[in-house]
Amino acid sequence: MTCPHCGASVSNHERQCPYCNSFLENKTDDIPNSAFEARGQQARPMFQAQGPDTPQPLLIVLSLMIPFFGIILGVIHTSGGHPKSGKLYIILGALSFFLISCGTFLLPLAFSAFSVFSAFKS
Repeated sequence: MTCPHCGASVSNHERQCPYCNSFLENKTDDIPNSAFEARGQQARPMFQAQGPDTPQPLLIVLSLMIPFFGIILGVIHTSGGHPKSGKLYIILGALSFFLISCGTFLLPLAFSAFSVFSAFKS
């Protein structure tokens, strides 16, 4: 592209001429929206899981022990092309989160309610 004011050769992506500092009229249709379009490539997923879609025993145990790890791992596997194991990790992580929260809050509440009722009986 050439500058209409000074006639210097300017890059198509420039908005202002580096020689005479005049503003250039660029067509926004010619400017690519992303680096993928500039290279002519298609966008690929960030993570692509390899191998068969079978749940791993170690990851199942970790999903049960650390609920947030199971949920995050399930989302990664589901978006990476392993929906079967991803859904299992999400379900196990959510179930583990529910059971841990019940054990943390409801069991002490039940024991305290039991001790209050037993105190009234005697």
